[in-house]
Amino acid sequence: MKAILIALVTLSFSFSSLATTKEEVQQKTAEAASAAADYSKEQKEQFQKDMESKLDDLKSEIADLKKQASEKTGEAKKEMNEQIAKLEKKQTEMKKDLSKLGKSSGKAWAELKVGMSKAWGSLSESYAKAKTKFQEEK
Repeated sequence: MKAILIALVTLSFSFSSLATTKEEVQQKTAEAASAAADYSKEQKEQFQKDMESKLDDLKSEIADLKKQASEKTGEAKKEMNEQIAKLEKKQTEMKKDLSKLGKSSGKAWAELKVGMSKAWGSLSESYAKAKTKFQEEK
């Protein structure tokens, strides 16, 4: 019984130290919202930099494929150029989406991130298939 009484007294002191004013709660809520917004902005900027870097790398890799295609003749050259054109079209679409991403915020940014991640997966898979096919034709 004595232990329960001590526990209740301790709890009452703990609750009084946790008690805050309405203004303190509002301030802490505003600070938390601001911190979340800053974090989201940092995530968005980092994602954007990563995507720009990936697209730059892909541009260089497509240039290598173009060089390989220029050394081909006939049907092989035609097929390579068609695949390269498809890759460049997807790359252009991703650049447009990346531009939209820079202007987006909140829920729109989250949706664009998901869409761009899927598009990047599709684009990298297309590039890998094209590269593998062209290497097999050597």
